[in-house]
Amino acid sequence: MENLRWIAAAALSALACHVAVQHATPIDRALPFLALVVTFLAWRTYPALMLSAPLLVLAEMIFPLEPVRLLALGVVMAGTFMIGVASDVERDHASPEANGAPVSRGRSGTMIAVALLALLVLRWIPIANVQFGRELLLLAMAAATVAVLGHTPFAVTVAVLVAFVTPAVPLRTLALPFAVLGVAALARLFGMPRLRWTWASALVLGFVMLFFPWSGIVARAFPYFLRKVPPPSERTYIANALSAQRSVVYDVPSGARSVILSGANVARLRRGALLGRIEPGAIAVRVGDVADWGYMRRDHFYEAHNPLPRDAAGRIRDYGYLAWVDGAGRVALPRGARTIRVTAAASLPRGASLQVEGFE
Repeated sequence: MENLRWIAAAALSALACHVAVQHATPIDRALPFLALVVTFLAWRTYPALMLSAPLLVLAEMIFPLEPVRLLALGVVMAGTFMIGVASDVERDHASPEANGAPVSRGRSGTMIAVALLALLVLRWIPIANVQFGRELLLLAMAAATVAVLGHTPFAVTVAVLVAFVTPAVPLRTLALPFAVLGVAALARLFGMPRLRWTWASALVLGFVMLFFPWSGIVARAFPYFLRKVPPPSERTYIANALSAQRSVVYDVPSGARSVILSGANVARLRRGALLGRIEPGAIAVRVGDVADWGYMRRDHFYEAHNPLPRDAAGRIRDYGYLAWVDGAGRVALPRGARTIRVTAAASLPRGASLQVEGFE
């Protein structure tokens, strides 16, 4: 009877979220899926977490602005998983297991469930782009990592983070979770104690879940979410690509403070590689000031060597694990310049270019 009540609660929560959907992003359309996730988490941890389902509905209905609404959904999911991963903290301190006894089957299943649910939210939205064979293998390795490390909050966070940052494209990137699982098994074999680190682990997991609407950016450009967001400013778009040695003079719009640049077909160049120069001032534009425009896409990221630009000016594109930021960066204009000359470096590879996106 108890299980039937939870099944009914899951169905009703998913239906309520389906009816509440008012917007067209993949995150909004995944609201019923999120309701099922929080219901299952509430069943395995704290029943009070069912409050998350109506909070998802409220966030969908009362925040029309997309970034605010998606961040509100992230806050709900972050709080839910933080409480879920810390659900056994009081029992853990008092349990016989703390003195070396085996972990109970119910508790071990709970920690594995938390890890798998977190990965479903982080990696399976939008679901149309999920590569199921690779994802199921990642889930299996995450579950094994949680088991090897002792079914603790620390084990959950390690398993989630390792699987989360593995692009799985190309297939050889799955070597990372395999390697971590092997190291964890050896460490436990040689006597490493079970580490709980409950609240630290909960905070790390909560931070990752907070930005699940753009989880691909968290996985591939984590510092992006730690930087100060510049105030909104007007842009003048140019969208001009300069091949090697090509030089163009541009009029600087009134009030412009920076020029927005990016690279094309330069993803394999490393930090410091020269892309071009700006005159007056002989300002060098290098990898690190800007990056390849599409280097952060999931399918391209493993082969790319570009870092996130120092002053990233790219736009957030797509949602969920497909989310990425283009590689545009801001370069400060020479003070008082009314025109600038941008020259692409002679050393650019064949087919590469320096792209002048515009002024800001």
